[in-house]
Amino acid sequence: MAFPLERGNVQVFLKPRLLAGGALELASPAGRFGSNGAYVVVDEAGTHAARVPIHETFVVRVDDEGTLRTDHHLKLWSASVVRLHYKLMPVSEAEPQAA
Repeated sequence: MAFPLERGNVQVFLKPRLLAGGALELASPAGRFGSNGAYVVVDEAGTHAARVPIHETFVVRVDDEGTLRTDHHLKLWSASVVRLHYKLMPVSEAEPQAA
């Protein structure tokens, strides 16, 4: 994933892992420069990159009703910043959206 910044971007490299029951975990763990994780890349008098202490985990699974669900946990250092739960379904099955 890449998120734009004024003179660069944040790039997040996720490590995949298959969990018991068939769920897929995608994680940007803590680690050394060059390994999976989050990086700020800046293009100012040359290109520079630095590892940042943002750590994300996504767990993607199919529930008992066949609906695709994702749990997303974002941490800054070891502090929990946000937890989100996504329910993904085809547009034809989605609830009507207000215009």
